[in-house]
Amino acid sequence: MSKPNTTPLTDAQIDELSKFLDEFAVEKDGMSFEMLDGFLTAVISSPQAIDVEEWLPRVWRGEDEPEEEAVAEAVSTSTAKEAILQHHAHLEAVLQQGGAEFAPWILEFEDEDGSVVSFGQEWALGYLRGVGLREDAWDELLSDAEWQEDLDAVELLARGPDDEESGGEIRDQAVRDEYIETMLGFALDAYDFWAEQRLTPATQRREAPKIGRNDPCPCGSGRKYKQCHGAGLQ
Repeated sequence: MSKPNTTPLTDAQIDELSKFLDEFAVEKDGMSFEMLDGFLTAVISSPQAIDVEEWLPRVWRGEDEPEEEAVAEAVSTSTAKEAILQHHAHLEAVLQQGGAEFAPWILEFEDEDGSVVSFGQEWALGYLRGVGLREDAWDELLSDAEWQEDLDAVELLARGPDDEESGGEIRDQAVRDEYIETMLGFALDAYDFWAEQRLTPATQRREAPKIGRNDPCPCGSGRKYKQCHGAGLQ
């Protein structure tokens, strides 16, 4: 079996794949490229392995959408599937190597006043869809109060600025940027958490009291532990 291609997609490949997804997937409750990026990050981070045969159909269409022959034919005659698998392999390699080159694809565009605008909504929605494939297995993390603040950021971004109840909290770009940073930090920490769980025997005892992710770092920096010496460790 040949090794997966872990080379990052070129801008031309991303443009081609984005156009394909917009034409054949988005209308069927499938995924844009930004949503795909978040989705694959969660799939790779999952506490349980998810086969490509399970997750790939969710890229083309929503869970309740029937498969269409026209879409299946378009997929078979395009490079879309190969590009998606290449992007998956690249993301997996980046996360396995510690996430230093983790560069989530979140769409940015220029507003009328020249300012840069981004929402992170599609990425958050994709990530949550990936979590949903193994929601029960994620429960240990999702139900832990130490992770709740960061998880709330993901869910708030997923609802978007037009949500009647919570949209007002993220209408300002500076505030959204903070939530996006929190969301991406959560994604890296979640990957590390499940990777550590796979390596650590369930019966191993913790010798020292656990430092909460949102507790002040014991180094005295004044920053939260997850943003200081605890970054990537929990």
